[in-house]
Amino acid sequence: MRAKTFESRGDTNVKKMLVVYYSRSGFTGAVARRIARDCHADLLSIKDVKPRSGALGYLRSSLEAAMHWGSAIRKISLHGDYGLVVIGTPVWFWNISSPVRGFIRLHRPALKRVAFFCTYGGSGATKVLGDMAVLCGCKAVATLALRDDEIQKDMGGTKLVDFASQLNRLVEQPTRERAPRAGGAETFAHS
Repeated sequence: MRAKTFESRGDTNVKKMLVVYYSRSGFTGAVARRIARDCHADLLSIKDVKPRSGALGYLRSSLEAAMHWGSAIRKISLHGDYGLVVIGTPVWFWNISSPVRGFIRLHRPALKRVAFFCTYGGSGATKVLGDMAVLCGCKAVATLALRDDEIQKDMGGTKLVDFASQLNRLVEQPTRERAPRAGGAETFAHS
């Protein structure tokens, strides 16, 4: 099943936003669809080459995440000049999911201005959001972490609403962020 792509805003002066995500259990996908809807953004689902269902799929997912491996994903072309790319991942074994890691590695040059969100059942969200910035080579303009129980209860409530509002404000203004580098040194990245 393909993810629906939402129409971009009609105003050509407004930069477009892309929400890209991977979801194994459905939590990250639900949040991504809500963000895309609330921000009138394009939506792109990362698809695995190999299935991840059942106990074997869970074990493979945990191993790939723990080893920081990127998995093979179906070919994705980023069409359009996106002013902001919002990347969503579930937290797997205190790490970025391997499909999202693979996506970021493949598309890093196109990821000039980013925001991140993650969904998680237990812990590891803060680490994952930081790891995503390092992997992308730029600091996120906004981040959101939602526990699975928050999503089940009320789709993250005001946290998700506030995040979407912040993204809508950010997509219309240029920003200058510090990009994290190995060894703690920082450089400026322009978007």
